Amino acid sequence: MKRAPWTPDGFDDWQRHYPATPFARHTGSLDWTNRFQDCWHQRHARLPRSTTIVLIAGLYSEYLRGCHRDARHTLTSAGYRVLSAPVRSAHGVFAQGRHIAAWLGESLAPRETFVALAHSKGGIDMIAALASAPALMARCEGIALVQPPVGPSPVIDRLFNAAAHSPHATLRERAVRMLLASRWMAQGTRDIGRARDSRIDALLRAIPASLHLVHAVSWSIEASTRFDSHHAQLDATRPGCAHDGQFYVEHQVLPGQPQICLPRLDHGQPVLGGLNFDAGRFWLALADLLHVTRTGD
Repeated sequence: MKRAPWTPDGFDDWQRHYPATPFARHTGSLDWTNRFQDCWHQRHARLPRSTTIVLIAGLYSEYLRGCHRDARHTLTSAGYRVLSAPVRSAHGVFAQGRHIAAWLGESLAPRETFVALAHSKGGIDMIAALASAPALMARCEGIALVQPPVGPSPVIDRLFNAAAHSPHATLRERAVRMLLASRWMAQGTRDIGRARDSRIDALLRAIPASLHLVHAVSWSIEASTRFDSHHAQLDATRPGCAHDGQFYVEHQVLPGQPQICLPRLDHGQPVLGGLNFDAGRFWLALADLLHVTRTGD
């Protein structure tokens, strides 16, 4: 049977699949879910073509073939200048932020404005970039953070706890831990677990009210890819609690910030696609959402 296309409708079905979830969606003016649904059905972005779109992927993305490929294709076909930030998993949040800020300073024209579309740790990296460069923040017309790791990844924490050193750890667990602890991945990996840089929480609490921002949280019940799809582990660790295959839904929440709630969206899908999810249309709708919520168009 042919799979139906993904749609942003039906987030509250999490209560049927994950009845033990300690989550309450934002309400009132902080809930932009319906606005995003309108933008999704719009099928084109009203963001001016003079605004550059910056894509920021998350951890390990430099090793993922096809990462953000659909987003770049759709956004460039729509007439936008698209820049993809050169992220490195060797960098923790603050080093990555400085790296992105310096790169944007070289890549953007003096008065060029932009919106930032970020996935996972890339969203927190981009917040750090803007915080480190006030002139850059002044030119940012909006930022969308999709599935941001506000709280820790239990997958990463399990790999780095004492059990991973025990004689009962599988050969695969030991090999993965060695890889993640290598100089190519260690600092970035640390910053999505409980051992993260202690300054990150303060960074997220200090997001200025002037920064036009939305964040997206999601749950899924089906793995879309081998990358970042750890459903069995998360289901066993906290039965009945909603997650996206990498983070529990309440650990994706930025308190006090506008939010959209998305159903059946695995952690890897926004950048890799899969399960009949149109990643290009998704990021185009987010660009549109940032524009219409800022200007009222």
